[in-house]
Amino acid sequence: MNVEETLERLGAVIGPPPAGGVAPVPWELGREVLGFELPSDYRAFADRYGTVSVRGELHIFTPSAAPSPQTGQPLGFEGFLYCTTDPYGYCAMLAQAYRDGDYAECPYPLFPAEGGLLKWGNNWSSDQFFWLMRGPEPDRWPVAAKFDSMREWDLFEGGFLEFLLAAVTGQYPYHEEVVPGGTKQAGDGRDYRFRGDWSKQLWP
Repeated sequence: MNVEETLERLGAVIGPPPAGGVAPVPWELGREVLGFELPSDYRAFADRYGTVSVRGELHIFTPSAAPSPQTGQPLGFEGFLYCTTDPYGYCAMLAQAYRDGDYAECPYPLFPAEGGLLKWGNNWSSDQFFWLMRGPEPDRWPVAAKFDSMREWDLFEGGFLEFLLAAVTGQYPYHEEVVPGGTKQAGDGRDYRFRGDWSKQLWP
């Protein structure tokens, strides 16, 4: 996959990056904090678009050094991990289901378990989107989607950008679950709402 080409194809569907650009994430600090690198296509997306909600539905998280509106959530890369490791959140329930052997509810362990799930987004339908950290090469991690209303999982054998492009172009079988149809934001041709970047958080 050519990351730049895929970003251009994505931009033709959801619109150009935020006016004025976004504050890039200092990825060089990420390996020290996380112990691994995040996929390169995701990093390129984050540095172009930041944290966004696509069609007001699909929320894509990115690391941020700005305080979160969610009380108690840490900053930066720790805050990104907290989306998966929050002991009282949805992912904690999934992790417990896996430990209990309820593989219909959750067939995979969650980070920090080896080969576990690492969350990068969700939507208003409580569907959850992860990388399955399968193997040592982040660019080969597939996307695992938990569709809460259907009580189903799907494993997409492609990366973050491929998944996102397939969802917004209707090529992914469950695209209507991931990001239901909607209209572009008025006036600027964008099909997403900018929610923040490394330097600021604009939720909700």
